[in-house]
Amino acid sequence: MAILHITFSLSTRGSLKQAIRQKQLQRDESVICVHDIFSIGPLTNLEERKKWLNSYILKDEDERELYEDMQNDWKKKIQGIPCDVDVWIWYGQNAHEEIGLRFVMSEFANKCSMVFGIDTTEGLKRTQPNMEIRHTGELPADSLMKLRADAKRFSVEEGNKLAKEWHALQQNPSTLRIWQNGIEHVEENTFDEVILARAKHVQESEGSEWLLPMRVIGEAVGHLSEYVEDAFIEKRIFALAKKGFFEIDGDPTDIYTYKLKYTGQ
Repeated sequence: MAILHITFSLSTRGSLKQAIRQKQLQRDESVICVHDIFSIGPLTNLEERKKWLNSYILKDEDERELYEDMQNDWKKKIQGIPCDVDVWIWYGQNAHEEIGLRFVMSEFANKCSMVFGIDTTEGLKRTQPNMEIRHTGELPADSLMKLRADAKRFSVEEGNKLAKEWHALQQNPSTLRIWQNGIEHVEENTFDEVILARAKHVQESEGSEWLLPMRVIGEAVGHLSEYVEDAFIEKRIFALAKKGFFEIDGDPTDIYTYKLKYTGQ
């Protein structure tokens, strides 16, 4: 039986492709990626979402073209999927992948393929109980191969329930969602305290008035339990700068040329 693997990050896709090559399964198995980050940005409709992503997350034309190309590739692949192909969805217990799971199930609601899920967070409790991840993309190829045994088929009822949950998510205009034993819509400023605390830490540890934004962003992302895009943290830094918490020196459209000063106001 042929298998189509669906992932929610380019890193997961790459690791899974590597694992499939190592086991010489290329003839029967393929991998595609739903290239998006579902925890951030509006979900209400595609055009509104694209506009928001282009404004705040997709920083240059190359990123926008990649997003558009992979969206088109995704639509083409699932439109022509044969009934004799099993679908395996790889996801973890985080807002991005849990929402992605619901999106994919809405796409397969009226298709004949059998759909399976591999909950990587749950699977690691069996294979590597001391390992914690924020999203599946953190797992190497060998870890993913060990989780194949955890594939569980979704019943029609389970699939329909997840598809309905996707449509319910679309009714909420939030631009930030987190995972707290379920998907929660939260205010966009939810991570601001962490960003400010880490900026203060960087300033004190480096003894420097002006800070590199990548250092502050990296510190903030590293101290969040939720998987979130770097560009979203940068968006919040700009919002905090407008409130007087940061000063910016340089071109804010180029993360490698501007500097930050944490003012602590």
